[in-house]
Amino acid sequence: MNLDTNELRLLSKSDVDRAAEIMARAFYRDPLWDYIMPDEHKQAAQLAKTFRVFMTASIRNGQTYGAGDPIEGVAVWSAPNQKDGFAGLMGAGFLRLLFSPVALGFLKAGSMFGRAEAMQKLYAPEPHFYLNAIGVLPEAQGKGLASKLIRPFLARADAQGVSTYTETMTTSNVPLYEHYGFQCMEDYRVPKTELHLWALYRTVQR
Repeated sequence: MNLDTNELRLLSKSDVDRAAEIMARAFYRDPLWDYIMPDEHKQAAQLAKTFRVFMTASIRNGQTYGAGDPIEGVAVWSAPNQKDGFAGLMGAGFLRLLFSPVALGFLKAGSMFGRAEAMQKLYAPEPHFYLNAIGVLPEAQGKGLASKLIRPFLARADAQGVSTYTETMTTSNVPLYEHYGFQCMEDYRVPKTELHLWALYRTVQR
């Protein structure tokens, strides 16, 4: 998916460390991560290790884009019918995570991951663009980086006549996505927690 511009570029292997750092800092004290690993000191360390694996896999698959110079925001996008880059996690070092403190957290949150997958299949069963993840450095927020990481893909989706889907567990993200034309399809309350999982779907806009 060639969307490289002066403000947005496809990331390469040399960007893995920077992308992992951005995502780790962006997701620090995220609702899901607070649930997976409540200890904030351990969370910071595990986020860095975890996102290095995930960024390695998604960059190898040509799905990760960065905005800013130097890069201050990162987004992972899947095009219609494109295989999820996270399928290559094993080759990116995922086995090491299975023997780390984060493994129990992933197991604990397994039902949430399953629910997220089911919601995507329910609300976006057709080929669509999927925003897997997006993160912006805390100190770089307010610079319009989110728009640079989202709008070009929405324009491509509209041009191709396909929908777009994402999900979030962060309350403040819901109106942000609604601003871009997404509609909240479901507000799922995770049983026995205070967590929410929002399904967000955007139809083609002509």
